[in-house]
Amino acid sequence: MDAKLKIDFNEGNVQGSVARILVSEFDLVPNILKAQIEGDGSGIMIVSINAPEEVIQKCIDRLNSLGFIASKMDVHILHDAERCWSCGACTSVCPTKTIYLDKDTFEFRAHTDTCIACGSCLDACPVRALSLNQ
Repeated sequence: MDAKLKIDFNEGNVQGSVARILVSEFDLVPNILKAQIEGDGSGIMIVSINAPEEVIQKCIDRLNSLGFIASKMDVHILHDAERCWSCGACTSVCPTKTIYLDKDTFEFRAHTDTCIACGSCLDACPVRALSLNQ
């Protein structure tokens, strides 16, 4: 099963290696989709892994035991077609190209499985036609 984990950290555990734990303790190959560290040492990481559900839960439990705040992400882009102008502003800022305009109809489309919940599309939409269901 493919899963995305959201991992929050703070100055106390920012030096810990989430990737090392996932590789060495669970024999996983994590794909780091997003990593952001603030000046105070706090931050967020979004990691994609492919593992059975019970292994995913063990990973979450292990990371939480080390002081991280780990949880499974189930993010979906919600699109209000009534408000949307199909201007393409959201597509131009999406770092994963999750959002795109259909080449034939120029209508909004999204591959929700690649969304990393960065929020760039929300900020770019001039009519606020997008939201994230987290």
